[in-house]
Amino acid sequence: MDDELASRLETMPPRSGTFTRVLATIFVVCAIAFWLFAFSPWARDIFQAPDQIADETYVASLDGRCAAARSLLTELPLAQNAATPVDRASALSEANEILTLMAADLAEIDGGTDNDRRLVGLWLDDWRIYLGDRETHVGRLITEGDVRFLTSEVNGVFINERMDGFARVNDLDNCETPGDV
Repeated sequence: MDDELASRLETMPPRSGTFTRVLATIFVVCAIAFWLFAFSPWARDIFQAPDQIADETYVASLDGRCAAARSLLTELPLAQNAATPVDRASALSEANEILTLMAADLAEIDGGTDNDRRLVGLWLDDWRIYLGDRETHVGRLITEGDVRFLTSEVNGVFINERMDGFARVNDLDNCETPGDV
């Protein structure tokens, strides 16, 4: 059997694997180039996500308002450090007031395209749901004691995940949910 294999190898034409190697090399180079481009800043300029805000000045205005609210939130005592559930509820209630004012303020910002304002309107609808969840949590802390924070789900996705996804797509880092609960 070894003689048979040896004779077959001797009869193979030279360079029989060259085409396959060239094809594999081209494939690997194209795959690397694709992923380098996909994660480059140029890809974002060429391809826009369906929920991406087109007007960058509108994005800057939104993020600036969120940054101001975040600054106010950092001045509050952390709810996680509260000694009792009632103290935690009090701290969250103060934070909720700031976030409610922020959401109302965001709704008043002018700018953006019609689609931008529609997208932000949907996002602010999610903020209203999230703020309602926070208020419910404050009430539960007062009446039930130390309870877990529960967020609403929409189409099988937690509301805060949807909101944060929108914020990340649009570089609204200051507008992500605060995570203070």
